[in-house]
Amino acid sequence: MLVLVLAAILLCLAIPVLDRTQQNWLLKADADQLAATLRGARQEAIYSSKPKSVLFYPDSNCYRVSGESMQYLNKDIRYIGRTTFTKKIGTVPACTFSASGAPSSGGTITLSNKYNRKIYIILNPAAARIRVDDSPPASWEKGV
Repeated sequence: MLVLVLAAILLCLAIPVLDRTQQNWLLKADADQLAATLRGARQEAIYSSKPKSVLFYPDSNCYRVSGESMQYLNKDIRYIGRTTFTKKIGTVPACTFSASGAPSSGGTITLSNKYNRKIYIILNPAAARIRVDDSPPASWEKGV
């Protein structure tokens, strides 16, 4: 009986840790998937010699490549802000890649989980490099 009580206590202590770990994993998975979508849109623009856009819907926690279906973020994962991409298609923030693969602008997408851990998907406009990072872009620290 004592063993069962100790096991129950240990389980009660472990559940919050496991939930935080799962939330951090889901946040990283969503960030990696969004970065892969941006990279794929860039490659498709180059391959097809036609511009390709990724549209962001922060209020609905989703995004999509133009002409494709919506991709939803996991439960409890959300956008922070509206992204820093300056291009808009209608009123929707977007990143458009030209036929050469050059982005319309650089930008950052910030995602967060229910424990307020943040992760950043950063597109460098000069090199069209897309990366996922735990820290905001260096330009944010400089106030640029």
